[in-house]
Amino acid sequence: MKQSNEFLSRRHEFRKAVVGLCLLLCCLLSLPFFGCGVISAVRMTAEMTGFVKGMTAHLEEREAALKQAAGEPLTADQAELLTQLLRQEKGVDAVLSSRPYLDYLAAKFGTAYEDYPTYLVTVPTDEQTAATLSAMREILPPDTSETEIQISLDFYFKLAKLLVKEPGIASDSDEMEAFVEMHLIAPLMNIYPQKMTLPEMTQVMKISVVPNGMATMDTEVFRDIWLAQLAAHGSRDGLLRCAVLTPIEFALIRSFFQDTAAFESWIWLPPQDE
Repeated sequence: MKQSNEFLSRRHEFRKAVVGLCLLLCCLLSLPFFGCGVISAVRMTAEMTGFVKGMTAHLEEREAALKQAAGEPLTADQAELLTQLLRQEKGVDAVLSSRPYLDYLAAKFGTAYEDYPTYLVTVPTDEQTAATLSAMREILPPDTSETEIQISLDFYFKLAKLLVKEPGIASDSDEMEAFVEMHLIAPLMNIYPQKMTLPEMTQVMKISVVPNGMATMDTEVFRDIWLAQLAAHGSRDGLLRCAVLTPIEFALIRSFFQDTAAFESWIWLPPQDE
């Protein structure tokens, strides 16, 4: 029951964060158009409501798919690798720098790494970027330009790092507002003429909510996945299982921390501390 309550609490926090970020973006971007007329404002609000509803449905499908994939049993090769890793009487960071795990990464990505820290420097890898980009394209408006897509992709990784490094940050805080304005809204608006039309502003609003929603959801979903592994298998065993099961996502979030111990502390962070 405790685990169920914790899951529901995390899910509620995610939904609240997404709604908060969407409202923040709408407020920031709508300010220049408060005098555009009631009918235009109502139309823009209705269009944004429909888009956010569709985005939320996509994110819920993505959440379910990620959890299902992470819940699959280890393959025979992964199970053999994990057995080799667990036999080593070293810390997690040292084990991930061992030849068996580095060979696993090389076979998966086609690149040989000298040690695990060298791999962490490369993240987000081409594979990570491509996977995130593919998911993002499914949600973004179909007429989104390549420049807008790149801005959204860059912001996704910046926001993921912020959410991990400052888990207590509120979606409606001054700090978050300034972060979103600097790293997402301003770059997007610089693409358009200084005097934007209402459809152009609506387009920017649609694009803006996507990386916000994705980064927020992905961060929490993978933390839930890893928390379940740690709770079921213990600290060292659980972390190594996570590194084998989700090597790309594990490395991305791990790269935000000085060592695995700090990373583990974040995984165990209770929802009420957020």
